[in-house]
Amino acid sequence: MYLNYNDNIRKKSITLSDFLDNDDDGVFYIGHASILVRLNKKKFIFDAIKNTNFYNNSWLFFPSQVNDERIYNVDGVFVSHIHGDHYDPKLLISFQKRGIPIYILDGRQGFNKDLKRKKIIVKKIPVNKKIEIEKGIWVYGCLHEYNDIDSSLVISNNNLSIYHGNDNFITQKTLIPFKKKVGKIDIACIPFAFIHYYPYLLNSIKKKDNKVEGSRLENLFMNYGIKQAKILNPKVIIPFGSNLFHLDDPNSSMNKAVATPVDFVNYAKKYHKNLKNNYKTMLSGSFALKNNDKISCYYEKISSQKFNKQLKLFTIKKRNLLKFKKIRKKTVLTSKYLSILSKKISKNKSKINHKILISNESQNDNKICINLCNNKVTISKKKTLPFNSHYFIVQDNEFNQWVRNKITFEEVLGTRRFRYERYPNKYDVKVNSIYTNFL
Repeated sequence: MYLNYNDNIRKKSITLSDFLDNDDDGVFYIGHASILVRLNKKKFIFDAIKNTNFYNNSWLFFPSQVNDERIYNVDGVFVSHIHGDHYDPKLLISFQKRGIPIYILDGRQGFNKDLKRKKIIVKKIPVNKKIEIEKGIWVYGCLHEYNDIDSSLVISNNNLSIYHGNDNFITQKTLIPFKKKVGKIDIACIPFAFIHYYPYLLNSIKKKDNKVEGSRLENLFMNYGIKQAKILNPKVIIPFGSNLFHLDDPNSSMNKAVATPVDFVNYAKKYHKNLKNNYKTMLSGSFALKNNDKISCYYEKISSQKFNKQLKLFTIKKRNLLKFKKIRKKTVLTSKYLSILSKKISKNKSKINHKILISNESQNDNKICINLCNNKVTISKKKTLPFNSHYFIVQDNEFNQWVRNKITFEEVLGTRRFRYERYPNKYDVKVNSIYTNFL
């Protein structure tokens, strides 16, 4: 079966027709973290994304998602979390207008707030509780242990069970009781790639150390994927939720440290020999069907060399189409903008001995200073960073949108159009929750 990775928008998908013309329970891989599930002749879509210009055109899906209107003819929609490569509000509103139920796992403050702001009505699935959403179709979900963002879900009937892990790297602490509750899993969509701004955008790290740390984290996260597979023990393992590449600089160390689905399958077959035949390089346009207790997978086998070659060609083509422009627009930090931020941060109830400083790259002499001890927002002109602080230097366009309340700071971070410093140089999950829920 041939999949054309060079084609950004497929006008016709033969593979989708093959899937839809069949009544067997199964899953069709739309791309990245989006799947179409069919159980008992009912269809459900997960992390549906029609807007491929998320995060201000800073990212690229590769392979590109299958784009076919038949995908959206479904009986239910599931959204794993708020990030722009999983969450398309305009598309959700179109589902809502058609009366199609939208499901999310409960328990996320920032996500709920954004849904309410965009007037998207959802059905909330209780955390760690098995519920029947349609006759003979059950779901069971869990949240990430340490952040207020990610969720995972199993959807099943009496014949087929599918795990949608998107990019939720949950540990055995959550996954072992999760597996006990859901029982057997036939197909697992498992995350595997490290896609983060640390260490690549950290000013204080040397280029040599950046590369070493990036390689360490690449292997660490592939090992996380293998650990998930060992616990879930599925018949089919699909490398998942990490088909993203940053467009601003395709040759950046950040991109080079992102493992491809092919890389992960090759790595897993070497270090997880017990299930090596269960790992499949299924990419967008692939699908799996279960009939008479047998799961058949339909996909193209591809080498790492071919994948990377086509990615390079595709990236160049896409960048030329987008015509990138740097926007330099002077922003004067008035009391109005400080008032907007003060209102946001005032809802923070957890007092943390920490300061968040934010400036734009063309005017970094004036920094917005957010004191998490008392939720005070001021302007700082100091050049040295205070102890217990994070400092973000944001590109002008994204900074302007953020202070004007057009995008959240979580979306700013998603664009990767910034540099940052932290003092001391360590990760703090409590501070990160502030970005997610209040800025």
